[in-house]
Amino acid sequence: MVFLHMVCSLLSYGAFLVAFVAGVLFLVQDRQLKHKRMGLLFHRLPSLGALDRINFLAIGAGFALLSFGMALGLIGVRVWLGRWWMDDAKTYLAVILWFAYLGLWVMRLRATMRGRPVAFLSVLGFCLVLFTFIGASWLRPSAHPYL
Repeated sequence: MVFLHMVCSLLSYGAFLVAFVAGVLFLVQDRQLKHKRMGLLFHRLPSLGALDRINFLAIGAGFALLSFGMALGLIGVRVWLGRWWMDDAKTYLAVILWFAYLGLWVMRLRATMRGRPVAFLSVLGFCLVLFTFIGASWLRPSAHPYL
């Protein structure tokens, strides 16, 4: 169960990485279009619509994987420690990450927000992913052994 928890969590981070890359490429291409300077990279990139769709699908897949990984983690803590919650910095940050991507995915799903704002928020969201994965260990000792 712990192995599946780790795999789902890492795969969700990978999906959020794809959303981050799509967001950065969207912002670069959008900027080139606004300034009417089509650089060398412009002709090799997918369209803005395709990048927005990739971003949306990656956020949805990452959110589903993160949800499943967190559920497995909760069950694992229950079996391992006999309680449902672990007082750990990575746990708290993972919950914040889950709510952040839930909000972003719901806003994009309902077409409340599209394009540049979603791309920008997916870039910011990935900064939170990196902090959850790497930076949480600097806050205080963690029960999560990786990084």
